[in-house]
Amino acid sequence: MNPVGSEKFRFIVAGASTTAFSYVLYLLLLLWMRPMPAYVVAYAAGIVWAYSVNSVWVFRGRWTWMGLLSYPLVYAVQAVLSVSIFALLIGKLHLPPVVAPLAAIVILLPINYVLGKRIVYHTSRPAMARSDKRP
Repeated sequence: MNPVGSEKFRFIVAGASTTAFSYVLYLLLLLWMRPMPAYVVAYAAGIVWAYSVNSVWVFRGRWTWMGLLSYPLVYAVQAVLSVSIFALLIGKLHLPPVVAPLAAIVILLPINYVLGKRIVYHTSRPAMARSDKRP
């Protein structure tokens, strides 16, 4: 199997595109808004982007409103775990503050992958699952 075409590779590319999309949108919104509202709008738009790319391209499902409404759960779990892992890395393992956030991201990648996949699969009958069940 070609790793470049794998689901995990697509997940990493989708994450990078979500970060880029959110950041560029934030910078554009700064032309018309104060930083906090611009950040909130860009963050919310990033969640919609992330769900859309993950559901349709990464996990080969289909876009649904239920999936979109459920997808922020990934971000909620990620936020709680990220803060906890960051505190552990800084406080107990004494990682440098400039390295700890990157380590937390790497540690959370598999968890975000599994959570995102579960939400997409439970809210949108993915194309692969549909084709596998046909007679």
